[in-house]
Amino acid sequence: MGPHEFGALTFDCYGTLIDWKRGVAEASEEIRALAGCDLERLLRDRELVERELQAGPYRPYGEVLAESLRRSALVQGRVVPMEDAARFARSMARWPPFPDTGPALRRLGARHRLAILSNVETAILRESVARIGVEFDLLLTAQDLRSYKPARAHFDAALVRLALPKERVLHVAVSLYHDVRPASALGWTTAWVNREAEVRPADVAPRFEVPDLASLADRALG
Repeated sequence: MGPHEFGALTFDCYGTLIDWKRGVAEASEEIRALAGCDLERLLRDRELVERELQAGPYRPYGEVLAESLRRSALVQGRVVPMEDAARFARSMARWPPFPDTGPALRRLGARHRLAILSNVETAILRESVARIGVEFDLLLTAQDLRSYKPARAHFDAALVRLALPKERVLHVAVSLYHDVRPASALGWTTAWVNREAEVRPADVAPRFEVPDLASLADRALG
C-alpha cells in the first residue's frame, strides 16, 4: 500500500472513528429503565431492528436510533420513555473518538484527501468531526442522500463529489454489513478495521485488515 496509490480515503464514522460502544454504554447509564440490562444483548438486538427500519422509507437517523433502542429494550422487558430515547439519540454528538483516531487521520491527511460516508444526520456528524479535530474534504450523510448504507447511494455520490475513479479510493470501516461488503461488491478497495479481533467471515475479502487506525496509517505511509 504505497502512499500515492489512493487519491482519497473514505471512512465510516461511528464504530470506526467514534467509539460507538462506549458512547452507547455511557448514554444508557442515563436512562433509568435500562439499569442492569444486558448491554451486549441490547446492542445486538438494536442493530437488527435498525436494519429493518432503514430498509423502509427514509426517516431521520435520530428517529431510527430512538425507535430501535425502545424496541430492543422491550425484548428485555424494559420500557424506555420516548423522551429518554430521543435524548439517547441526541447524545451521539458527545460520543468520544477512539484515542488513535485524531493522530492517525492527521498522518493520513498529510498525503490523502479524507471523507466520511455516514448513516447519521448532518448536524450530528459535524459535531463529531469537531470532536475528532481533523478537517475532512467531504462529509456525506444519510440526511444528504435520503438513503442508508448498505445501499449504494453513498458510494456513488462519493465518487462524483471526489471526482475520482473507484480504483483511486480506499474505503475504511468496521462494519462488514454497512460498508465492507457493499463497497467491495461495487469494486471498491476496502480496509476492515477489526477493532474487536473478530474472525473474518469466509465471504469477506477486504484488501487490508488492521486492528486500528494507527496500523492503517503505518501501512499507508510506510
